[in-house]
Amino acid sequence: MEIHRQDEFGERDSLIDSMFALEEKRQEKKLLSYIPSFFTTASLPFRNVKSPVFVRRGSNGVTLRLTAPRNVPFGKYGRLLLSLLTTHAVLSREKDCQVEIRYEKLGDMLRELELPKSRGREIREQLECFRNATFSFEQRVVERVKASEVAQIYGEGEAPPKDVTVTTHSTGNIRFTSGVQYREVDDGSRSNKFGAFRIVLSPEFASFCQTHAVPIDYNVYKAIDSAAGKDIYAWLVYRNNAIDSPVFVPRSRLVEQFLPLSPRAHPNQEAVNYARILEELKKIRERYYPQVRYVVDPDGKGVTLCRSPTPVISEDVRYALITSDI
Repeated sequence: MEIHRQDEFGERDSLIDSMFALEEKRQEKKLLSYIPSFFTTASLPFRNVKSPVFVRRGSNGVTLRLTAPRNVPFGKYGRLLLSLLTTHAVLSREKDCQVEIRYEKLGDMLRELELPKSRGREIREQLECFRNATFSFEQRVVERVKASEVAQIYGEGEAPPKDVTVTTHSTGNIRFTSGVQYREVDDGSRSNKFGAFRIVLSPEFASFCQTHAVPIDYNVYKAIDSAAGKDIYAWLVYRNNAIDSPVFVPRSRLVEQFLPLSPRAHPNQEAVNYARILEELKKIRERYYPQVRYVVDPDGKGVTLCRSPTPVISEDVRYALITSDI
């Protein structure tokens, strides 16, 4: 009997070890996703603004304007869903045309997002916000250039010999989706079921993502709890890998981009918001992106960004695409 017990316990120990090994393997799995590079400059509102219009100024003279029939997408779940939609657009074999995404049930979408079933309501809410929503952007960039670089604007031989100031005005208007369809089943259990999801990304959104997308570590993006923290992480991944020399970002610009002030904000609110941004930067470096390099001005004037190793690239073999299990 004693021998039988030892064998039985040995089998149980082996089973437990296997379960732990599977759990460790699951936890080690890293996922790659994408977000539009434009949304690292100006992004969705942090919370539900309960409005069909939202405007945010970002860096580099960019202004984002979101519009929707009833309410614009928002918050951390809006950002996760945006990443999902962008990833499907980037991975589509067909270019410059609409991209269709299908899920048999809501649980399939949640599994792809690595979210529990309890978050189904939040994801459906954001999907409702994205359908028929559009984003438009305006950008005004001022720079000094040699007149020869814009000689075509002048008549032949009329370009001045000295440098000139050139202001480039850019605009765009893009729908997120061409259509969204799903079925809601009421079986009398007071817990309706949702399935047969069909999400059609608009050709202009798909093309925009295929041309202007940033690969990110989805596990990190999801783990960062605050919407502002997600924005700062995505911005660091994009910005710090696109600079050749250190770039100073003033405190006012950081606040304007990530935690903008309300028109009636207290005079001290900028300092409070800036302190929160520095906290998020520190948390990201300590927990999620140790390679990132930046220097905080000791007098509180701003932050200097330095070129940093990218934490993830498009063909990174350490990562599986977020869509790989679907």
